[in-house]
Amino acid sequence: MKLRVFGLAIGLFVSCAAPVGAETLLIASASGYRKPLMELIQKFPASSDIKVEASFGHMKQIETQARQNPDIALLVGDRAFLEPMKLADRYERLGSGKLALIYSKTIKLTSVQDLGSDKVQRFATPDQKRAIYGNAAMQCLQRTGLIDKVGGKMVENDTVPQVGSYVALGEMDAGFVNLTEALGQGDRIGGYVQAPADCYDPIDISMAVMKNHEGDKAVKAWIDFVSSAPAREILSHYGLD
Repeated sequence: MKLRVFGLAIGLFVSCAAPVGAETLLIASASGYRKPLMELIQKFPASSDIKVEASFGHMKQIETQARQNPDIALLVGDRAFLEPMKLADRYERLGSGKLALIYSKTIKLTSVQDLGSDKVQRFATPDQKRAIYGNAAMQCLQRTGLIDKVGGKMVENDTVPQVGSYVALGEMDAGFVNLTEALGQGDRIGGYVQAPADCYDPIDISMAVMKNHEGDKAVKAWIDFVSSAPAREILSHYGLD
């Protein structure tokens, strides 16, 4: 079963304030990293004359946008998804992505194996072909042997934030997301458990520098900032370390 509800249009950029006439840095990111990326944008040095704008979607959406808009300088997502696009030769690592299972306030889960119990009637995953954590969730279900037990309970959504919203609203008992989304949901959900690291392939969250933007002043300034202690603290807070 697949449930699709689209959020922000992929062409819509969200920006931070900057002086009029400032150089603009365009970033397209996997939607599961909206929260840390927006916080990084807000913390980008106020004295900078660079304006940063970001858009969000699943990996196929940001790939389409990057191919259509040559002004996009950076893509953010799983390097295993980014490299086959062949749009970049340089990658800057942000951190390791971690798969988590969140659950609603009406139940309590202690492990991924609880998906096979009567406590869970329906659970959500992001799109397994177009979203990093949808792919990781399917790998985990297969490697743990759960897929044959829970297939009828699974509802496929489009993106990680949509899964988070459905669980927070109580429309789903549980859902697979990244640790970033699980931490960002806070007390809107009952809690979360991290999936065993060996039940899915490693996820290397990176920034891909587009081939025609390697020498951009804005790209260098952003990468320098993301490497700084304040930026790393933000990333660590959202489970990216």
